[in-house]
Amino acid sequence: MFSTEDTIVAIATPPGRGGLGVVRISGPHSQAISRVLLDREHALKPRYATLTRVRGVDEVIATLFVAPHSYTGQDVVEISAHGSPVVLRA
Repeated sequence: MFSTEDTIVAIATPPGRGGLGVVRISGPHSQAISRVLLDREHALKPRYATLTRVRGVDEVIATLFVAPHSYTGQDVVEISAHGSPVVLRA
């Protein structure tokens, strides 16, 4: 069973190839996870789309939504990348 204290990472776009794909990180550890994944010196600024890189994977747009002002009501980092299934799984 899932707990509200879990942090979940999931591909948010339908399976298949597309121009863009979205991966969402939702939960109390989403900002900490994004600091490890993203190649940035500074933390993401809430509600600003930021051009950055996922280390060793792709150039992406990352957006931070701080609780309770997100779709899930938790901290959410939304990563928009190229839509290749290989890139999104990485």
